[in-house]
Formats: sequence, C-alpha cells, structure tokens
Amino acid sequence: MLQPAPNITYLKAAWAALGGISGANAKQSYEAAGLSFTRVNHSTLVRKNDVQVSTMPVRYTRQELRVGFLGRIENEVRKMVAQMEPILLRDLELPSGYQLVIELEECLRLLRRKGNRSLSIMVVPQEETAFAATLRIEMRVFLDSPRACLFACVADAGMHHHVDLLATAPKRVRVPRAGSYAELAEQMASTVNAALSLAYTDALAA
Repeated sequence: MLQPAPNITYLKAAWAALGGISGANAKQSYEAAGLSFTRVNHSTLVRKNDVQVSTMPVRYTRQELRVGFLGRIENEVRKMVAQMEPILLRDLELPSGYQLVIELEECLRLLRRKGNRSLSIMVVPQEETAFAATLRIEMRVFLDSPRACLFACVADAGMHHHVDLLATAPKRVRVPRAGSYAELAEQMASTVNAALSLAYTDALAA
C-alpha cells in the first residue's frame, strides 16, 4: 500500500500558524496571526489564510492549539520520511561499511519540545568497522518545505584534518530545493553519490 505524500501546502501554513502564536508572537492576537475560526457542530475549524490547519473542540486553550498544530505537523513529517527513505536506500551508493541513519524519533522529540524544524539524515560507519579516514555526511532536511543543507567530508581518525567534498559545489547543490520531498531525496542522493566519486574517497579504505 502506497503511503500518502506529505501535504506541503499544509506544512507551510501550519508552520506559519504556529509561528504566529509562539515565541516572540506568543501574545499576538489570532487575527494578527492570520488565523480564523469556524464553528461546525461540536468542532472548531482553524484556518491560516485559506488553508485549514487544525480542527479543535469548541473550547480550547492557546497552548492546546499549538499542540494541535505540532501533532498534525508530526503526521506530515512521518509521511515525509516514509516517502524519502526508500528513495535514499535505493539510490545512495554507500561505501562498504557505512549505513544510512534517519534520526526521526530525535527529530520528533525536538519538534514537540522546541518546535524544531529540521531532520538529520546521516551516513555513518557501522559500529564494528574501523577506518583510517572517516566519511561524514549529513543531510539536514527542513520540515516546512522540500529543502535541505548537505555536508560531506572525509576526516582522518583523529579529526585533525578533513577534506570538504562539497567545497566547490554550487549553492543550489549544497542547499537544494525541490517541488516535493521525493524529488528532494533524489537530488540529495545524486549529490552524495557525486561527492563519493571524488578521488578523496580512496582514503576510505580500511
């Protein structure tokens, strides 16, 4: 059964709605935050501009509204990972002894606690494998739209010297944007594969 794709329009609106009543805007009026409310039977439909961002009971607190936004965002993040993970597992050409790690649960924990807006996807050595030089890759994916920041380097065992594998890559490669998270995953895999094809990766031999 195919997983539904994350709703990017909803994500952008939900993050904007959350930001409008949180942090420095914690005391801002709902009207100033661009939120509107419609009573339907025993529920309240919450909209940010023209996008429905939550469904609340008739009575609720401001904090409950924030938690409601975060809960719906969390659902979309899980869809995002379900869409991206199989693409990365299929397309990434990882060296022997390395594995892909998606820090979903840590991301969601920070999302609930602090409103964190990014997910770390890393390429790391398998625990039992030791290298004279270590490959370090992080793909930091943002949760509000299909965009990311990519980091890739090779470092010696003592982390005294390292080579940035993306040093000469243009910004659009290091900070990719896409129309969907599936497309973003494909772009990231292509960039990482190109970085791994550099001569520097000869140093990854155990």
